[in-house]
Amino acid sequence: MSTTGWIVLAVVAVIVIVVGLLIFRRVRYVRGLKQRGWTFDSSPPLEAVLDHHAPPFGIGLSRKPDELVSGSTAEGIPFRVFEYAYTGGGPKFDQRLASLTLPTALPDLFLTAGRPRIGITAPSYDIEAGLTVSADDPTYARAMLDAAVPAIRAFGAERGVDLSIDGNHLVSVGAPKNADELTDYLEALAPVAQAIARGGGTYAVPTPAPGFGFYRRDWFYVGRDDALISRYGLTTVGHGHRTEDVIRGDNDGLPLEAFVHRWETTRTETSTDSEGRTTTRTVTDHHDETVLAMVMPFSLPMLSVGVGGWGGEKVRFESEEFNDAFKVRTSSPKFASDVIHPRQMEYLMSMRPPAFSIDGQLIRFFPSQHDTLLIGLCADVAHGLLARVPPFVWKDLQVAPPTFRA
Repeated sequence: MSTTGWIVLAVVAVIVIVVGLLIFRRVRYVRGLKQRGWTFDSSPPLEAVLDHHAPPFGIGLSRKPDELVSGSTAEGIPFRVFEYAYTGGGPKFDQRLASLTLPTALPDLFLTAGRPRIGITAPSYDIEAGLTVSADDPTYARAMLDAAVPAIRAFGAERGVDLSIDGNHLVSVGAPKNADELTDYLEALAPVAQAIARGGGTYAVPTPAPGFGFYRRDWFYVGRDDALISRYGLTTVGHGHRTEDVIRGDNDGLPLEAFVHRWETTRTETSTDSEGRTTTRTVTDHHDETVLAMVMPFSLPMLSVGVGGWGGEKVRFESEEFNDAFKVRTSSPKFASDVIHPRQMEYLMSMRPPAFSIDGQLIRFFPSQHDTLLIGLCADVAHGLLARVPPFVWKDLQVAPPTFRA
């Protein structure tokens, strides 16, 4: 056999050995789980974890669980451990979680010794040294900490703390994969769940229904609705026009739709080589745009903020910092100066929303990407902006506005 043949044979042998070792480790790992009376699903469906709603759940557009381990602790507390990943909701999340079932559902609460999770909307409280606690009700947060701090301290001494109460689940980020380590982890986490159950009885709430929702948003996922292309007057140049990841919601009276519009165009490229031979080829270019729009129950003059040279008359304000941050154009300079008053400028500077335009009944934002956190920011800014419009403006427009989220 030639030298090349021996090299190829050696490479094949190494590959076979490596694959064999990986299969052996996998079989031993699964056997170790089953010996504990646990079940293992290497590719669980998303529906297997849709009874969780609080961050890291309820965020992003692409969500996927993986390697689901189910069973009960020594005290009989049901648990699920799984990898969970999402994209399209701020930074990508991909961690291993443990979820222990609580006897009753409780209000959301988040507790960490590190950086709070993305997507938490509840205020934070300085209740326990070294721990950040987030909940809507400080009295409830204090009661949970009073009941569970000793168990939490014992659990987090070697493992860190990143816990949440999510309905009738206690969720912990950072569960290990090794079966022995996972057993110790779950047995240390079980007393935390028991303490929470004892302290939370008077705070019980209805168990949330499972579903693909968006945390604390009245949105729902549509998927595809190509009728939106004509509804919003989007370009029809090219071919293959389609919508993806359509989200729709009432948005507290400012109905919202957000989606990605994709299409292709083709062009011909001609090139000549060094010998003068000419070749022609067809090139396909792929295009996309992010669309985020809300409909108001009344009409307003055209006003664009941050969009640039988009119609109307350019308007400047007394704040040069604001002028540098946002280019404003309008069909009614008086309307613009009445709406964008100093308090409004402070609000927009603090929120820093993507560029947006108001024209008739439509508010359209121009975010850089289709992202649920950006959609939420824009939804809040639309309400915040309109809530800060002075009463005399509505009177001049003969509009009786609804109540906005300030």
